Amino acid sequence: MKLNIVRPFLPNISEIQDSFGECLANGMVTNNSAHVRLFEENLQHYFQSKHKPLVFNNGEMALFHLIQAWKYKLGASSHEHFGVLVPSFTFSGTINAIVSNNLKPVFCDINETLTIDITKVSSEFLKENDVKICLAVGVYGNLPDIELLEVFCIKNGLILLFDNAPAFASTFKGKFPNHYGFDEIYSFHATKIYNSMEGGAAIVHDEETYQILSRLREFGQFEKVRGDVDIPGLNSKMQEISAIVGNKNLEKIDFILDNRKQNIDKYKPFFSDLETKGFIRNMKVLSEVFCPYLYYPIILHEEATQFVKYMEENEIAVRRYYTACHSLTCYKGKYAESSLSFTESIKDNIVSLPIHTIMNQEEIDYLFNTISKYFKS
Repeated sequence: MKLNIVRPFLPNISEIQDSFGECLANGMVTNNSAHVRLFEENLQHYFQSKHKPLVFNNGEMALFHLIQAWKYKLGASSHEHFGVLVPSFTFSGTINAIVSNNLKPVFCDINETLTIDITKVSSEFLKENDVKICLAVGVYGNLPDIELLEVFCIKNGLILLFDNAPAFASTFKGKFPNHYGFDEIYSFHATKIYNSMEGGAAIVHDEETYQILSRLREFGQFEKVRGDVDIPGLNSKMQEISAIVGNKNLEKIDFILDNRKQNIDKYKPFFSDLETKGFIRNMKVLSEVFCPYLYYPIILHEEATQFVKYMEENEIAVRRYYTACHSLTCYKGKYAESSLSFTESIKDNIVSLPIHTIMNQEEIDYLFNTISKYFKS
């Protein structure tokens, strides 16, 4: 049996062909056209957000422009820079969005939730590195203690943003991060829990940021007659076909999440038993957090190469994901680091396992039996 690391959940062509056919016939396939506007309205209804989420061509551009908007709001020009506190344990796209804005990532550690650990970051360290933004990441769909993070950011005068690219539907105490008054982004890439084939969104809580982002995704234009710009945006608009797929998948979000919950409920006792027997460690999820698990991470007690090779030999695709970005070629030795002891202890031992929205019992049994044979448990 072969198990891929992801299996995109997509509508049948019959479900979207009429809508897409109309777009092709009338030529309205981009430029904030009808289905994109409807998509934003539907997302606002789902998230119950004050402002309509702004959709982008992908999650990376949503994050890039959100950071850019806040840099602008903080009064820094394109050529000025300051520090952004960010966990090293994340996808490189998180760091790329910071650096592409001519800002400095200031790497910090994670804890057992695999999310940002601010207990190891001192006020002096923040001042030394001119940190003005804290960028938390919802790795695997997990969230940190938002209330604790809020207190930390208020104390140190930091703007708190969330890169929730992998964390669609994740909540803290039953609320989305934007309900706490923090701006966040999501990715709708085909690999994600919920997808529009490709795309992303930013959810902001004040009118000024909303207007800035609206301009940024259209080259930064604040008027269209001459195309005048006051901030250098990019063409980051979503196409109609992605919005059509996004709308159709959003109609099925309860089905998607219910299926994932059922599979998560099967995974947890199996991997908890492996942890009890001393074979692995699991990611901790706070009782206040709902985590839909983009992948299912396990932490081995040794370097993961042998385990990865064994799984691949049994046709189960796994990922060495996430990674420690401070050790990547582009960033190694170039930016400030606080204590990264936990990140260093797990970065070579962590493995992401597949957990699909539609995953039958036979596939789950095969995954569990293969892993049990490896540990001889």
